[in-house]
Amino acid sequence: DVGCGSGILSIAALLLGAGTALGVDIDLMAVANARENAARNAFGEPQLRFVQGDLAGAVFGQYDVIVSNIVADAIISLSREAGALLKPGGVWLSSGIIDTRADEVVFALERQGFRLLDRRDEEGWVCLMAGL
Repeated sequence: DVGCGSGILSIAALLLGAGTALGVDIDLMAVANARENAARNAFGEPQLRFVQGDLAGAVFGQYDVIVSNIVADAIISLSREAGALLKPGGVWLSSGIIDTRADEVVFALERQGFRLLDRRDEEGWVCLMAGL
């Protein structure tokens, strides 16, 4: 969960059957908030971890799924590092994209080697599913 904020995407992943989840945010207060929300939902380490930092310095390993609900500029910036974190066949689900910026995000993802697998539009917001 990149830009974990409240931790809701990590918590939802576990509730939907993920074995483990990791949330990362550059904001230490967001990480603290995510940890509190995880505890309220009876999740904690090692099943669910939250770390403060950026993708390049705080996240190691490869993952089946990366999720993010953040603005277009952040997704574009993160696209440079996210590919190295995906397992072969993995997907990156990105939401929080204003529809007027979606094509720009798709272009940036494709430039980094991602291919668009699905796009969902609803009331001016876009969710993209991309894979390598």
